[in-house]
Amino acid sequence: MEFTAEHILLNFGNQEVQVRYYGIIIVTAMLIAAWIASRLAERTGRDPDHIWGALTWAIFPGIVFARLWFVLFPPVSLTAGCSPDAIAGPSTVCYDTAWFFQNFFNLENGAIAVWSGGLHIFGAVIGGLLGLWLYFGPLHNRVALFFHYIFLPIAIIFEGAWWLITSTLQRIGGREVTPYKIPQFESTFPREGMAISPWLDIAGVVLPLAQGIGRWANFVNQELYGTPTNLPWGIAIDANKRVAPYTAAQYDGNFHPLFLYESLWNLIAFFVLFNLYSRNRDRFQAGDFFLLYLAQYSFIRFLLEFLRLEVAYFPGTQINSAQTIAAVVFVVAVGAFFMRRNSVHPDGYEASVNDNSVEVVTEA
Repeated sequence: MEFTAEHILLNFGNQEVQVRYYGIIIVTAMLIAAWIASRLAERTGRDPDHIWGALTWAIFPGIVFARLWFVLFPPVSLTAGCSPDAIAGPSTVCYDTAWFFQNFFNLENGAIAVWSGGLHIFGAVIGGLLGLWLYFGPLHNRVALFFHYIFLPIAIIFEGAWWLITSTLQRIGGREVTPYKIPQFESTFPREGMAISPWLDIAGVVLPLAQGIGRWANFVNQELYGTPTNLPWGIAIDANKRVAPYTAAQYDGNFHPLFLYESLWNLIAFFVLFNLYSRNRDRFQAGDFFLLYLAQYSFIRFLLEFLRLEVAYFPGTQINSAQTIAAVVFVVAVGAFFMRRNSVHPDGYEASVNDNSVEVVTEA
């Protein structure tokens, strides 16, 4: 086992396996946030198992959309070679959206190569929301049945292998071994689905915690830094991790640690939202906490984009895509939140949940 600045190197004979700190931190952040979310669900009379079920449904589309966003809006470090003024040379490549799709299955840098880096939080949120909608919506049982049949051949192979092993053990040792049974599809999930808004609220409370922890993965990879600074908390970035023209020796100073700014903001947002949800939930309606999450994150993201060097533009423009979308999300989320203030449910949060839900909940 060998430890480096970015990964742990495991040796299995002639095979080397890299376990990246980035992945360890992200997975740890997800598990901690999901555990707290399950406790919040249990505290409000909901089945905490739905948190873990929804998480498994949200992970795959979250990764797909996070990568898709990166491909659609690649950062300036990748599109520098697309400019007509770019210096010609063998290392100058235009990694724009067209290149990613033309080299979709390139295992080093192509669109499919999520392991090479390049996931965007905006896409992850959109994909995660899609996964939550599929899990809590009326399509749940159909999707679950589809994947049941997809994995059924694997289960049949596993049953055959298990039968061979158990029958051998019984012949050799004369011991009774419980046979493996192919799992049956039995769903107790409501056919109509469940109201998604209370679950979105729980997600809105814990997502800032996951982001606050997860942003330290950017520190490990020397990502998410800002303009040069003389402030005492500035951090040094290796020249090969910087965006041109800051690769030059004259910029060998410190840079704004944007990952730290965002991490601290998200941790504060988590504690505020957690306390509001735990103590003053009756003053809100179902869905309000998710709107507050969108508003607070889009606000800080809009501001930090002024300092960020590794920005992404809308194709063919010099308009910062993340900053523009953050501004739109902030306006929509804040507007929706205050419009809902005029129709506060007189009986509190739980009553507003039950109005449009097939799932009756009680305060635990």
